[in-house]
Amino acid sequence: MSKINLIIPAAGTSNRFQSIIPKQFHVLNGKTILEHTLSAFKDIQLEDCLIAVNKNTEEKVHDILEKISFSARTVRGGDTRAESVREAFYEAKESDITLIHDAARMCLTRPLIERVIEAAWRYDAVIPAIPVTDTIKKVQKDRVIKTLTRDDLVAVQTPQAFKTASLRRAYENYYDKSITDEASLIENAGNAVHIIKGESDNIKVTYPLDLEYVRNYIKKNNNNN
Repeated sequence: MSKINLIIPAAGTSNRFQSIIPKQFHVLNGKTILEHTLSAFKDIQLEDCLIAVNKNTEEKVHDILEKISFSARTVRGGDTRAESVREAFYEAKESDITLIHDAARMCLTRPLIERVIEAAWRYDAVIPAIPVTDTIKKVQKDRVIKTLTRDDLVAVQTPQAFKTASLRRAYENYYDKSITDEASLIENAGNAVHIIKGESDNIKVTYPLDLEYVRNYIKKNNNNN
């Protein structure tokens, strides 16, 4: 049987969120953002799930896992997201596919997860993405130096999926702790990254204003159910 691992980096302190509580532990509709995120994976058959934490949040994550009866292990994360994912990757059990998903990206759906996994059997790396709708400009200090063509740009989401063997080779030969996602690592290794259609609701909670969006998302889903 094919084996799928899930890694969720949740060790960050959420500086941009402007709260003493990291965003993944902010409560919405009686559940933390991390609970909402994990719930999306509850019916996905996983070989192993690793959640990267820091020493101040490890106990809270264990409490959440017990509360929602979700099978996962914790691992101490590093100073950056990239380091946290790498620590979890090497701690995880052997697998065929490795999924990596942001702890604060709680509005994903099971169909998206399944489409990412399905594509991962055919490609070394798969990322969901949506078209960029804003005009994007390249700047230097306070000057615009170039307007980029939107037709060539996408906004990347998670979960991202990788053939585990390919990701391991990339870690061994091309790792850079400054990378912002593991797809960049695969790019550094010279391998292709395949894009599938993401979901517009699948936002990452980054700023306090994002909370209103996800509250409306929860309300909409509750009304539909």
